Amino acid sequence: MATTMAKADVRFERVAGNIGARVRGVDPAALPPPATIEKLRDAVHEFGVLFLEFDHAIDDAEFRRIAGLFGEPEDGYALRPRDVESPVIDSALTPMDNFRINYWHTDGSTLECPPQTAILTPVEVPEYGGDTMWASMYAAWEDLSSHYQRLLDGLEARHSTKKLPFLDQSHSAMHPVVLRDPVTQRKMLYVNSNYTECIVGMKEHEGESLLRMLYEHVNTPEFHVRLRWRVGTVAVWDERATQHRGVADFVGTRKLRRLTFPGGRPTA
Repeated sequence: MATTMAKADVRFERVAGNIGARVRGVDPAALPPPATIEKLRDAVHEFGVLFLEFDHAIDDAEFRRIAGLFGEPEDGYALRPRDVESPVIDSALTPMDNFRINYWHTDGSTLECPPQTAILTPVEVPEYGGDTMWASMYAAWEDLSSHYQRLLDGLEARHSTKKLPFLDQSHSAMHPVVLRDPVTQRKMLYVNSNYTECIVGMKEHEGESLLRMLYEHVNTPEFHVRLRWRVGTVAVWDERATQHRGVADFVGTRKLRRLTFPGGRPTA
């Protein structure tokens, strides 16, 4: 299919106070100019998660064209459940409760170089429920008192697959507890309840208490945005500046097509 050059520029409409924006003006059949592509990629860092809405189902080829606006996707996501080969997240194969999809997390933090960005679109949605939520890690950091900020800044945490024994491979890595985004220069919190195992250099009970507090802190509603999936919706998010979770309140089938984009080592 021939690709044309888009004429209209993109626009961003905030959907929550701390995170998320709808994107207007993207034609999936047209290639935006380089300046617009750069604006889209920077907006992922700025807003945390972007929502694009189209009036038709997005097939695999179109999904990959849209993904190409945000970078070069990885060949496959490294942390796959054992015996699950499909790139589609299928609730029949990976039930949310069993696979901790309905816990706040960021993908791949057990890797030395976790994904930087991810993109999802529905293949099949339940009649109701099955939303996805995102939480701003900028807001989570900025809402902490200066006392906690001084404590956390400079610490490292070990991330591992210890809590997810169903994964095909085990991984572990150490990352700073507080990162700085290279585009926005804002600091963000980088621990999550699925993968963070411990705080390096702290006694076990001290680290566990601190992590429990931070996990509860991430669950603050003011940090969140929530998306009800509809056929034709695409979500793109920064894996460092946000956490996400599925909402396990649906009956029926929930299938989402996913791609991830490579990132470097997280840095403070």
